[in-house]
Amino acid sequence: MLDLSIIIPFKDKSDMTIACVNSLFTHGEAVQEIILVSNNSSSQELAKVAEAVRPRTNVTLLEYNKPFNFQAINNWAVRKSQGRVVMLLNNDIELVENSQGLLEAMYKEALKPETGAVGCVLLYEDNKTIQHAGVYLVAGGTADHLYIQQSYKKVMKKIASDPIAPDITKNMTVSAVTAAAVMIEREKFEQVKGLNEDFIICGGDVDLCLRLEAAGHKSVLLGASNGYMIHKESKSRSMLAVPYVDFLESYKSYIKHFDMQKGDPHVGVKELKHAQ
Repeated sequence: MLDLSIIIPFKDKSDMTIACVNSLFTHGEAVQEIILVSNNSSSQELAKVAEAVRPRTNVTLLEYNKPFNFQAINNWAVRKSQGRVVMLLNNDIELVENSQGLLEAMYKEALKPETGAVGCVLLYEDNKTIQHAGVYLVAGGTADHLYIQQSYKKVMKKIASDPIAPDITKNMTVSAVTAAAVMIEREKFEQVKGLNEDFIICGGDVDLCLRLEAAGHKSVLLGASNGYMIHKESKSRSMLAVPYVDFLESYKSYIKHFDMQKGDPHVGVKELKHAQ
């Protein structure tokens, strides 16, 4: 059994949350605990989740009924968890057949002294298109995902024939990985005092990775040769709902942790052009 605590926040969407948990048991390794955190769910949806996970002895259901703050919810749940390694996992993630062995590989990487955050390749629900393959930083002060919305099969062919294209089949040091599915050794998470709760919705994961790197712990994208997970995030998600403070806090983090004139310290301009 992995000495791992998996934290899954959710609000309503009981079917999606239950599918996420079930996939961990079907395609994942045995873990110490899974903590589900309801954030202002309706009583009906909460009851449905509670009933579904009742037979699972290592699944705990908690309630955090305060205004939504992704960082605060996860920090609170980490403090209540027990595992040597913690995993933050969105409830719209599912493990599939190609995820077999992936949790164990991420766990082993997370325990390396030089490693901080560990992410993996995520595909959209179509099981064909890349949603996440590591985060890179752009000169001027923005961040984006490598190979986002590109065909997984075509990217694999590109990597096989183009030696300059970032090779996401192998473990890669990257500037950041998404908190939709990330593992971090507890000691390192606590060393940098967890997620910055000045963020509300997004950007806190990149900031966390940058602070971990500053503390001597690189972010690693586990290569696709280890498998991938499915992320049911909409390709057309609007950025209008992101609070201004998240952009402001991201900018503050970027100017502190990397050269905004040069851009990403791990993926060069030439490599990025070959990833587009």
